[in-house]
Amino acid sequence: MTFYLKESPRATRQPVVRPVRHATMLEVNEFLVLDYVREHDPTSRTEIARDLGLSPASVGRIVSRLRQDGLVADAGPSRSSGGRPRAIISYRRDAGAVVAVDLGGTRCHSALADLAGEVLTEDVRLTHSTGDAFTTLVEAIRLMQREAHRREVPVVALAVGVPGILDPQDGVARDAPYLVWDSFPVVDRLAAAVEIPFVVDNDVNLAALAHAWRGDGRRIDHFVTLSVGTGTGAAVVSDGRLLQGRHNAAGEVGYLVVRRELLGRPITAGLGAFEAFASGPGVAARARTLVADGGQPSSLTDGEITPEAVLAAAGEGDAVGRAVIDELLDDLAMAIVAIAATVDPELVILEGGVGRSLDPYLEELVTRIAPSLPAPPRIVTSSLGSDATVIGAIAAALELARQRTAPAAVLGAFAMTGVAGHAG
Repeated sequence: MTFYLKESPRATRQPVVRPVRHATMLEVNEFLVLDYVREHDPTSRTEIARDLGLSPASVGRIVSRLRQDGLVADAGPSRSSGGRPRAIISYRRDAGAVVAVDLGGTRCHSALADLAGEVLTEDVRLTHSTGDAFTTLVEAIRLMQREAHRREVPVVALAVGVPGILDPQDGVARDAPYLVWDSFPVVDRLAAAVEIPFVVDNDVNLAALAHAWRGDGRRIDHFVTLSVGTGTGAAVVSDGRLLQGRHNAAGEVGYLVVRRELLGRPITAGLGAFEAFASGPGVAARARTLVADGGQPSSLTDGEITPEAVLAAAGEGDAVGRAVIDELLDDLAMAIVAIAATVDPELVILEGGVGRSLDPYLEELVTRIAPSLPAPPRIVTSSLGSDATVIGAIAAALELARQRTAPAAVLGAFAMTGVAGHAG
C-alpha cells in the first residue's frame, strides 16, 4: 500500500520516499483482539486468549500496544469468585474516527468508522452525480467530516479506493476509464482538498484487505479476490502478501486475453480484452448484440438491457440471458485457470456486482475449471456484499492512523515503499 500524508503548506510538495516495514499474516491477531474487545466490552485477557486461541503472552503484548495507542483502557479488576481477580479492559470509543471511501465507477460509498472499525454512519451516491468523480469524492469526505464533528470525535485518517493503477512515485491514477481519469493527479488534488493524513489505493486491493481482515480470506495465506463489476480486476495474495509487480499493476486481469481472436487487440478506452467482455457493461453489450441479431427469443428489449436485467433473465431461463451467462462463465473459467496455474491460490473470491451474482452458477464454473488444474482453488462469492472495498479502506485508514502496519499487519504486503510527506 502506498501512503500519502497531508503535507504542511510550508513543506515541499516533492514526494519523499521512505520504507514502511513489512508485516506477516500472524499480526492479524492485533486487529482480531481489538475486534474482540469491541464486541465483548468489557472483557479480560483470559477471555480473549481462550476465545481466539491465542497464547496469554501474545494477548498481553497486543493489549499493551493497544493501550499505548489509546484504543483500550484498563477498567479495574473483575469480581472474584474465589480465584485471582482478572484485570478487565474496555474499548475506547471516544479516541477518534476514520473516513473510508470506495470511489467506484458507478457509485461512491463513504463511511465514518471508529478506531475498531465499526461503521458509525455511511453514505452512497452516484459517482458522476456532480458531473465529476473527484468533486463527488470531496463532497463525500466532507459529509463524513461533518458527521464526525457532530459526534464530537476527531477524524484522524482517510483512505480512498479507486478503480485504477496508482503510481507509487507520483500518486497519479492511471487507467481509470470509469472515473474518466487518465494520468489524474489524485494525490496532489486530494492533498489540496483535505487537512488530514490520507492513503489512496486500488479498490480491489482494499477489497482483498477486507477479506483478510473480516471476510472470506481470514487466516488464508493464498487467495485471489476477482472483482467483476463496472470494471474488472483482481488482487493476488501469495504467502500472505499482496503481489504488486514492477508497475504496481499486478492483478490487472482486465488485460488478460482469453480468446484467440482477441490476441493483438489494442487497449480500447482504457479497457483490456477480458474486461471488455467480463464486466457489467460487457454483459449488457453482449446481450444487446444477441437481441439485435434476433436469433433467439428473449424477454429482454434493447431499451432495458442492463447487467442486472440480463442476470435476472438468465435466472428465469431466458435464452439470450442464459447464452450471455454461459459465455461469461467460459471467460471467467479461462481467466481463473490462468491465474491459478500461475499463483496456485487456495481460494478465489468473486467480488463486484456481477461476480457476487454468480452464486447460482458456481457449480458450473467449478466444472469448467477443475479438469484443467491439478489443484483447483475453492471458489466462493463474497460474503461482504458490496462493502468490501469500504471495509478495506477502513482498515487502511486505521493503519495510517495508528502509525504502524496494523491492517498491513492483517495482510502484510499492503505495506510497501511508498510516497510520503509530513502531516500538517
